Amino acid sequence: MSIERKIRIEENQAKFIANYAEYGFHNSDEMISRALELLKRELELAKELELSADLYAEVYESDEETREWTEASTQDWK
Repeated sequence: MSIERKIRIEENQAKFIANYAEYGFHNSDEMISRALELLKRELELAKELELSADLYAEVYESDEETREWTEASTQDWK
């Protein structure tokens, strides 16, 4: 199902979209849909990475043994 929506874009963005064929797209709609899908994936990945980092930080803070072996393994880096 497709939904039409009017948006405002910068002039340089409009020029870029107008060249959709140079990038292998059949039309500007296809190009914009692909760009939105790529952005969606990127934002979802960033969110997953942030959650993962939070979990690792939580484990690190709550587990003394993890802190000890982590600190021991980084001694040579200092």
